[in-house]
Amino acid sequence: MKLALLLWSALTLTLLAERAKFDDGKYSLDFPDGWKAPEGEIEKPAPLILRQNADGTALFAVNKIPVPEGAQVDLDATAKTIAESHQKDLKLEKAPEPGEGEIDGLPARFITVVPPKAPAPEEGEAEEDAPPPIAYFIVLVDTGKGILTLQATLAMPAAKETREAALAIIQSFKRED
Repeated sequence: MKLALLLWSALTLTLLAERAKFDDGKYSLDFPDGWKAPEGEIEKPAPLILRQNADGTALFAVNKIPVPEGAQVDLDATAKTIAESHQKDLKLEKAPEPGEGEIDGLPARFITVVPPKAPAPEEGEAEEDAPPPIAYFIVLVDTGKGILTLQATLAMPAAKETREAALAIIQSFKRED
């Protein structure tokens, strides 16, 4: 029994490559081995955290939506707007339905966007040159002073290991205070 526990602990430690803190150290996420900051220039405004898996088929970003002084966070309206934006951009029949819940005790909304099929190739573009469909796992977290967006972006079809890693990153969200 002790040997099994020791092996499980060693395996767990090797799979966790980085515990990344963000927003002035108030929050953190665990990234598995192989998830690194992408090379090259990052568009402005830069996310609080940006990591890419080793084969480049998944990206994880954390952003912050500030709320003006004296205003209230409206998680439902923000989630609805993001879902409708994805519907329009991806030409989905209907907007994804945000789910309600909590993450580490904070109010959260969960949006999963999975396009039904690959986009059609552009004119003059071969079928194999068309971009792959993209799936999104989005979590909006009400911090009381703003909204954190945790977003995993995966090229489809995503490998089971990649999907599991993206969900594990989201589930690792912790308040550090």
